[in-house]
Amino acid sequence: MNKGRKGKGVPSLGNIPSGLPVIVTGASGSIGREICRALARLGVPVIMACRSEARYAQTYGELLREFPAFDAVFLPLDLNMSSSVTEAVNRLKGVRLAGIINNAGTMERHFSLSADGPETTMNVNYHNTRLLNQLLLPQIAPGGSVVFTTSLTRRRWGTRHLPATVTEESFGQLRSYSLSKAWITRFAAGFASEGKKCGVRVNCADPGVVDSSMIRMDRWFDPIADIVFRPLIRTPRNGAVPALRALLSDETSRIYTLRASLPLNK
Repeated sequence: MNKGRKGKGVPSLGNIPSGLPVIVTGASGSIGREICRALARLGVPVIMACRSEARYAQTYGELLREFPAFDAVFLPLDLNMSSSVTEAVNRLKGVRLAGIINNAGTMERHFSLSADGPETTMNVNYHNTRLLNQLLLPQIAPGGSVVFTTSLTRRRWGTRHLPATVTEESFGQLRSYSLSKAWITRFAAGFASEGKKCGVRVNCADPGVVDSSMIRMDRWFDPIADIVFRPLIRTPRNGAVPALRALLSDETSRIYTLRASLPLNK
């Protein structure tokens, strides 16, 4: 197995089942591409779960030029539709997995309801991410790893009761995003107990604030904020490191950042 070079703060390969693929959701996005690049360097097969086959092809082609032996396949997946989740799971029937990196996410500026019913940010970041992992857990081999993406914004909710729904009246771009991350982090804590029963580790990754389209809030002050703050924001490559640390860690129930880790209940 080709271990390749280790990125900053990334442990060496050896803590996930050899030869089995890792699913990366949002694989064609800025952080997703860097996660796939690191896995390609490590010789890990990847199932690139994306909404757009064209964007998958572009990303895959770019990585294949860099790593000619890169083993990846496309999995159509739109986390705003539960039907897309179940279709993706059906496509993977019988496939054993080394792990899942739940990288895909959204931060909607305007209120909208998904076809499933819940508000869009909550539906993508929490409801259907949860569904995907619940359905695929039986296919993850012992020694496998699941990574959920959290955010420091979850802390605004503390340990208090979380609202179950987002209405048009209660919606706010950052409020709904932070709520979705609080929910998925709490889910991950319980899911870690389920994973432990079948030898699967469950951790979270907090990439920090990364230079990507998600943080462009389309406000009048964005150009000013770009000048002042964007130089302080992490690159997508640094944003990918926490997910890789979480995937390859031999621990469970942890939240990984660029250089540190803490218990999942923090």
